[in-house]
Amino acid sequence: GIRKPLYTNRSDGHNDALGFYDHDRMITQWAVDYLRGLQNRPTDAPWTLYLGYLMPHWPYTCPKEYFDLYDPDRVQMPFDCVMPENEKLHPAVREFQRACNLTDISEDDVRRVLAGYCGMITAMDGMIGQVFAELKRLGLYEDVNILYTSDHGDSCGEHGLFYKQCSYDGSCAVPLVMKGPDIKKGHTVTVPVTLADMYPTLMDLWNLPVEEDRPGKSWRPLLEGGNTYGMEYAFSEYHGNFFRDSWYMLIKDGFKYTYYVGGRPTLFHLDSDPREMHDLAALPEHRARLAAFEALLRTILDPEAVCERSKRDLGLIGPNGEDYTKELTFAKLQEGYKTGQFAFQPEFAPYREYAKER
Repeated sequence: GIRKPLYTNRSDGHNDALGFYDHDRMITQWAVDYLRGLQNRPTDAPWTLYLGYLMPHWPYTCPKEYFDLYDPDRVQMPFDCVMPENEKLHPAVREFQRACNLTDISEDDVRRVLAGYCGMITAMDGMIGQVFAELKRLGLYEDVNILYTSDHGDSCGEHGLFYKQCSYDGSCAVPLVMKGPDIKKGHTVTVPVTLADMYPTLMDLWNLPVEEDRPGKSWRPLLEGGNTYGMEYAFSEYHGNFFRDSWYMLIKDGFKYTYYVGGRPTLFHLDSDPREMHDLAALPEHRARLAAFEALLRTILDPEAVCERSKRDLGLIGPNGEDYTKELTFAKLQEGYKTGQFAFQPEFAPYREYAKER
């Protein structure tokens, strides 16, 4: 459809002064152009528009007009904002904090980041408003289902962390809002759901079948006012930068359990401890709950085997089985990228070239 190839060179679409503002402004215009083109379609022809914004996202920058809307001195400081070494954190998360080099971040820095983050949200809200205004102008706004969500959050200083990558709610919990003729108005759902459910939900709303091997379930029962939808837990996993090993998160019955490969688990009761400040995993009264969570996890996957496979896919397991994430210093890792020692899989060829250039 309307989408065109977009290649950024740090001045077109993304630049250090504006962050991703130019990219998002372009795709907003493309979305409006697409909607205007709908006037030429047969009235009963189905259509779908996917609109992917990059804001709000690091780098924490936005045009000055949006940054100036928020006084850094008046933003609320994040809770448990302890840097560089927050001893309350799980050892793997503390290593993540250390790997992000959060060593000399001042309170003024944090406040300016939060002001910029709020500015990015306001800029994005305005762009989404342009799309909604066009839907209303065309008389379509009340007739379409709209789903608003995000792929991840940002800790924004909570627990002394920034970016995503960890299993705290600041990183993993994302907004999810839906409206439309097929959705109960004014209904708030408190059942934990995941983005894996989004595909079967949309297919269900279109009355289309879903392949049997797809994960997740349709939210349709929830959208119609129900309290269950076929999933008893929410699941998330991470295999990537800043963590030497994978982690796996499960939410069930008000508890959040995170399994760290090679380390101890964590357990938080989200209903009574929404800020995840009190890890219950070491308490004897939760021993059975931890065992039940791990047993549930192992019905989904083998955490150690999946962790190793992810490292192999990323080229982090050497020819003799050595685990580079455990054995390499950062300096040796940089040298390995330059010499081509760490060869990515063929589909990651552009990143390999990027690594050589860097």
